[in-house]
Amino acid sequence: MKEIDFGQERINIGKRIISFIGPEGSGKTTIANLLSSESGKPYLTTGDTLREYAANDPGRLGEACRVMFSEHTYLAGDLLLEIMSDRFSREDTENGFILDGGFRTVEETREFKATLEKAGRDLPITIIYLNIPIEVCFERLVTGKNARKRSDDTEDALKSRLDKFYNQLDERLRIIRNHPNWNVVEIDANDPVESVYDKVRSYIAGPAAA
Repeated sequence: MKEIDFGQERINIGKRIISFIGPEGSGKTTIANLLSSESGKPYLTTGDTLREYAANDPGRLGEACRVMFSEHTYLAGDLLLEIMSDRFSREDTENGFILDGGFRTVEETREFKATLEKAGRDLPITIIYLNIPIEVCFERLVTGKNARKRSDDTEDALKSRLDKFYNQLDERLRIIRNHPNWNVVEIDANDPVESVYDKVRSYIAGPAAA
């Protein structure tokens, strides 16, 4: 991927949270990192936070994270709330942040507002759903000439991870849309990353995302 030239004017996203959701291979991490670099907002992921606890916390929360990773499951909602509210409460998130992921289950989506409130970070949220066809996920990660081909990128493993993402997706989006201070937009992420980022940037800078 070519380095993107942001030009003279960097984007100002204000005091808010921007979260990227989408199937694996949709480019969430790349786009979220680009936006973090341009806006100056911290880049956070649920996965990195849980890995931090798994590696460094000897207590019950760290153990719960270690079990979760070994069994390839999701963390119980109350434990996730406790861990993520601690991360969101740190000083670097006071004026908002970029979240790669989140809203992975119905329970997590329902509890997200409480997580932010506990952290003192009940800010406006823009959720950007990067959508691509399932066959493109497989092409980008497993079957294509330039596929990522990580050690866990088998077709069966990817199918299992995609099934988890799409499970009750409509219900999760409904919950998001019912929050008065949240908004969600679906963006076609089937284009090159530069084009996708331009679409994301245009939406964030426009009145619909304010």
